[in-house]
Amino acid sequence: MAKNPYFKYQDSEPRLMEDLIIESIKVTGEDFVYIARDAFDRDYLFGEDTNSRFKDSAILEMYLKDYERHNGAELFSKFGLELKDRITTVVSKRRFEEVVTAAFPDIKRPREGDLIYSPMTYEIYEIEFADNEVPFYQGNKNFTYEITSPPIVTGK
Repeated sequence: MAKNPYFKYQDSEPRLMEDLIIESIKVTGEDFVYIARDAFDRDYLFGEDTNSRFKDSAILEMYLKDYERHNGAELFSKFGLELKDRITTVVSKRRFEEVVTAAFPDIKRPREGDLIYSPMTYEIYEIEFADNEVPFYQGNKNFTYEITSPPIVTGK
């Protein structure tokens, strides 16, 4: 990787970049409620949770990166009704550890199946995919998770 020989890469620079990312998420983002899923009746044969409960939550700031809304258009496929609405949010890895991992020690990263509630739009989203390998790193390190979620309960 080409680096400018006139700038010395310090160990404190990644921490500064991470602090700037956290601050920008706090300024431009909004508070979401992260709701942890507790699967107590798991079917290991089919790999699904027939019964789950959601009783613990934590408030965490996230940046709304993308909101794909297809104007309520439902598509019929051969497997039934298919909704295409989804959001993509960005959350800092360090803030996730400080807030969620501190409250729930078994959760190390955003998990598929957990819920996100938006108090601003009164919608609940289920985490479908949590990407921790976004292709563009700043300072050779990735500081965020990108969470893709379709809505399961919409608006008032």
